[in-house]
Amino acid sequence: MALTLAVSVYGSTLWAESGAMKPEPKRPEGVQTQWAIAPEGGEAPTTAYPEGTLLQKDITLPAGTLLPGGAVLPQSPAEAAPTDAPMSRSAVDLDAATGVPYISGGIGVSGREEMEGVKSKFNLRLLFAVKGSGAYLADVKVRIDDAAGPTLLTAVAQGPWFYADLAPGSYVLTVDNAGQTQSRDIQVPATGAVEQSFYWTD
Repeated sequence: MALTLAVSVYGSTLWAESGAMKPEPKRPEGVQTQWAIAPEGGEAPTTAYPEGTLLQKDITLPAGTLLPGGAVLPQSPAEAAPTDAPMSRSAVDLDAATGVPYISGGIGVSGREEMEGVKSKFNLRLLFAVKGSGAYLADVKVRIDDAAGPTLLTAVAQGPWFYADLAPGSYVLTVDNAGQTQSRDIQVPATGAVEQSFYWTD
């Protein structure tokens, strides 16, 4: 049975059997070749290693193996995973005492896009702005109390939008912008979401 070898070069894949390979096009500066042992049927390999090396998932090589491009095989594929992948600027937080998930942000176009992308996961959505001009506000203190009394969440909004995910029920919402406090009773529905906007004078 002949070994099938696939070579992927900046978007093109060359296949070879029994040692015969089509000529490789000249590689531009800075472009790395990806080598892969193709499984039967020509399906894409699934395990990635440094220097663009890909192996099908059932092939194992000992740690320390020298790979094309001069890289050394790590202890496991997880160690080869890139650690500098971009992370979202918005991150879901949990209230330390109750574990209620919340997120805040919305500063700048990218911040608003990120918040728009996750808002369907939250059933309480708050907006903070200046009355009249509509200028957005950040650093607003947020407290959510259960109507029965216990405080479920305390946080400081990192931007003009603040989302939380609460169990359906009645709550008392208190927001504080530089000492100016507003409070409202809210009802979180079993389906859908409740949206509240808060405005302060400049």
